[in-house]
Amino acid sequence: MKAHHLNTGELAQIVHLSPSKISKVLSGDQKLTTSAVGIIIKELGIYPNWLFGYEGEPETVMYMKDLVHKNEVEKLEAKIRELKDELGEVYKQLAEERRAK
Repeated sequence: MKAHHLNTGELAQIVHLSPSKISKVLSGDQKLTTSAVGIIIKELGIYPNWLFGYEGEPETVMYMKDLVHKNEVEKLEAKIRELKDELGEVYKQLAEERRAK
């Protein structure tokens, strides 16, 4: 709510619940419905693992748009391996040059 500058009434409107229900959820007396959680994830773009406390810092909202797709991670990891191999070859060449001197 803080990250999106929403008050209780505005969040209630987004998730199609009453403001009193949202107040009870915020106080810990009730839980959100699964459909309300789904709406929060979809409408606000919140990353589900952050929402449920499995990833990230509580004070820093994780958004779906900020996540990197697995294919992109794999491409970057492959590039890192290539660069490490290339760096290893450069070190070998430098070592050979030093031995030759």
